[in-house]
Amino acid sequence: MNQDQILAQIKQLKDTRFGEVVIPCSLNATAYQLVLLTRDCEMDVGMMTLLGKWRKDNESWFQAIFPVSLERTTRWFQSGVIGAPDRLLFMIKVGDNFIGHVGLFRFNFANNSCEIDNIVRGEKGFPGIMGSAILQMMAWGKETLGLSTYTLETTSDNERALKLYAQLNFVEVRREPLFLNPSADHVEWIPVPAGYTGEIKRYNVFMEFSHD
Repeated sequence: MNQDQILAQIKQLKDTRFGEVVIPCSLNATAYQLVLLTRDCEMDVGMMTLLGKWRKDNESWFQAIFPVSLERTTRWFQSGVIGAPDRLLFMIKVGDNFIGHVGLFRFNFANNSCEIDNIVRGEKGFPGIMGSAILQMMAWGKETLGLSTYTLETTSDNERALKLYAQLNFVEVRREPLFLNPSADHVEWIPVPAGYTGEIKRYNVFMEFSHD
């Protein structure tokens, strides 16, 4: 598929009803699903509240930290997920419960690659399910969207994430030093500005899936 075809398919997928696009998965003896978040989810207050809660619970691992609210989460979902032409976000569902989410973002149409994005464990339990969910989503992306490889970003102080991604065969390709920049209503880790002489406490780690 070419770029226009992939973007049209992504839009079509997000315009379905929630619960129609489902990837059936299993981990050992546990069956679970990856359920695509769709446009109609913005009207689901419970879903938006849950996404906001998980964002707040895991805010230290994001590059921007800001006050979380239902309104802000809904706006992010509308513009940052549904409104982003090359972004898909899947809820991880075990039985009747959602326990986290995984996503795809920033497609590189020149080499059929995409970034693994927004990996968040929202609830405890089911060891190994996040890694399994990532691999299942990658397999779906290859079959459905023609993706051939994947990249991701994490931070150098997120040791659990680095260990998980290494186990999934992602290898580090470069690091970018970050600087904690406060603004009026949030703080954000940004690339170190020219001339910065302070201590580097965090790096953005870029990784790529290895087929070896």
